[in-house]
Formats: sequence, structure tokens, C-alpha cells
Amino acid sequence: MVVPTEEDWGDYRRDLDQEWAHRQFAGRTNAEMLPEFDRNVLERAEDLHWMPAIPFRYYMLGFRDYILAGEFAESFASDAASCFLRLVQVLLETEPTKIAPIMPELLPTLRYVGGNQALFDAEEEIYGSFREVLARIESLSASSGKRSKNSGGPSSGGAKDSSPRRRPLAKAANRRKPRNWA
Repeated sequence: MVVPTEEDWGDYRRDLDQEWAHRQFAGRTNAEMLPEFDRNVLERAEDLHWMPAIPFRYYMLGFRDYILAGEFAESFASDAASCFLRLVQVLLETEPTKIAPIMPELLPTLRYVGGNQALFDAEEEIYGSFREVLARIESLSASSGKRSKNSGGPSSGGAKDSSPRRRPLAKAANRRKPRNWA
């Protein structure tokens, strides 16, 4: 995949969230974005959610690479893993055609994260069960694949986003245990 062009971003100025995501990501390679995920993984995952399909697909694979690298700043491993799983879940629920084309490339990493919650120091009381999220993702992915085949395939453009305007990824951050500053 190549870095998305301005044309791939479509009319990003019509939406404040897309405009912000464009300012953060546009013209940058996934390698250039890796440190940005480290600076604020919650915000970068949120940015991915609002992107048009083509930039989303490109940069989501970069997010996957960030997860696989496992070189997280401070205590961001739990947030990174949770955001990765939940972003996929939310998009499979709300915009399956946006994510379906890259699901085969994401599934091995999703399964690794979903099966290794303790490795990411993600307490179930705070982040919920990664295994349950993974099971939901796999169910949605299977359903999404069937719909794509029946509808003639996924859309690929920057069509108007009709998903609900909500902040789904902030859940873990709001329930996070306070850090021990001592």
C-alpha cells in the first residue's frame, strides 16, 4: 500500500474529526506515524475511526504494526491493545465495508492480542475481557464477509460517513486506574 493521496482523503474539511485526522496523518508514512501512536495512542486510534476508507485502511495497518512491535511508551501497552481491539469491533459494527478489505491482515494480530491480555498488562476489571471482544470481532467479521460477497464487495471511497458520532474508544481511558506517582 502507498501513502494515501489528497484525493483519497476526499472532502475531509466537511468534518472536524476528519480534518483533525488529516492534519495528524496526511502525507506521512506508517513508519513516521509509529512515534505518534506512542505519544498518544488513544487520540491516534480515535483519529483512525473518523478517517475515510482508504486512509483508514493504510494507517490501520500501521497501527497493527505498532501493536506487533510491542515497544510501548510507559504503561501504554494496555491502552494500545484495548484501542486496537475496540476500534476493529466498533467499525465492524458501524462501517463494516470500511474495514472488511483489511480484516485478513488484521486477524492474526487481533487473535494474538485477544489471547494474551495479561501480556499487555490490561486488567479485565478495567478493560473488560479481550477474549470476549475477540469473539465478537470474529463473529462480526464472518457476518461482514458474507454481506460483502452478497452486495458485490466493499466500498472503497471516502463516501459520507453515516456512523453515529460518538467517542467509542475513550471507554478504557475513563475507567483507568490512577498512576502511582510516588
